[in-house]
Amino acid sequence: MFKLLKHWKESFLSSLFCMLLLIASAQEIKWHDVLKESALKGRVKPIGAHDGYARLPLALKGEVRDAVWNLGQDAAGVYVEFKTSAASFSIRYQVAGGLNMPHMPTTGVSGLDLYTKAPNEKEWNWIHGKYSFKDTIGYTYEDFGSLSGNIFRLYLPLYNSVKWMEIGVAGDLNFIHQKSKPIIVYGTSIAQGACASRPGLGWTNWMGRNFDHDVVNLAFSGNGRLEQPILDLIKQEDAAVFILDCIPNLSVAGEDGKDKLTGLINNAVKTIREKHPKTPIVIAAHSSSEVPGVFNMKTNADYQSRSRVAEKAVKALQGQGDKNLYWLSEKEIGLDRNSTVDYAHPNDYGMEKIAAAYTKLLKSILK
Repeated sequence: MFKLLKHWKESFLSSLFCMLLLIASAQEIKWHDVLKESALKGRVKPIGAHDGYARLPLALKGEVRDAVWNLGQDAAGVYVEFKTSAASFSIRYQVAGGLNMPHMPTTGVSGLDLYTKAPNEKEWNWIHGKYSFKDTIGYTYEDFGSLSGNIFRLYLPLYNSVKWMEIGVAGDLNFIHQKSKPIIVYGTSIAQGACASRPGLGWTNWMGRNFDHDVVNLAFSGNGRLEQPILDLIKQEDAAVFILDCIPNLSVAGEDGKDKLTGLINNAVKTIREKHPKTPIVIAAHSSSEVPGVFNMKTNADYQSRSRVAEKAVKALQGQGDKNLYWLSEKEIGLDRNSTVDYAHPNDYGMEKIAAAYTKLLKSILK
């Protein structure tokens, strides 16, 4: 009798083990290549799979300065949306540049950021990941339950170029390919995302979660200069609104500095108006102009002079009849002494202020 029970127990355990192996096999992780499945969002229309993870199409390489081209390989503002009923998933990828900068952490320069929202919710919720920064970077998201009806939005690194990326999930994963009229942002390091602690807190991404529009980030650190090749690129987009936030990279120093800045603004508006006579255009002041409590007189005077020249140019164009041209002032942005990491680059607190100012203005424009 004892031998019979022992044999039955061993057979049962053997069968159970085989069943567990079959279940594990059925739940084997499948890796999805983000680029091959055309999942990338937040980029201009001419970009295709042959352009990799870049923000500029290969055809523009010989048309822009090397600095602009190289920064255009960074994945700032690029994101992926998908649905899954799985309760966890992993992401692995490689980047081409350094993992961090002296004034910006690894999680912002080279990391990922995940948000999720149910169809009937207005607010996006955040899911933190477990990360490992090695030659191949890994992120694991888990412990959030099954959210099969939710949209997941995954933001890519702000200041690094992605070589390849795969999402691994044991179960279903369906990328969302639907696109909308984009909000186009042409800007500087601040708009690119310096110095957010993670990608979702860059102000363009933060603002984008308040609208049902794709946001295209064409910001280039130190090189947002209202240059013709970028203006010619963005004017081809059927945008909901164009944002020109380039004043931090445009000096008015020198004898004809003010005239040069005025001419750049006039040309930028003229270029966009050639194809979009009524589409809203927003031009912003330097966000660090006239910040209360900051006692650096030379930089204060420099930033203020740029903003005043730009404001005067915008007001003049408005006076000539452009009713869809808008000015966003530094007072509306409202940075304070605690808003930046250094002389101009916002911390997360400053990013929130910039995103809120743009959201308020755009909601009035796009209502």
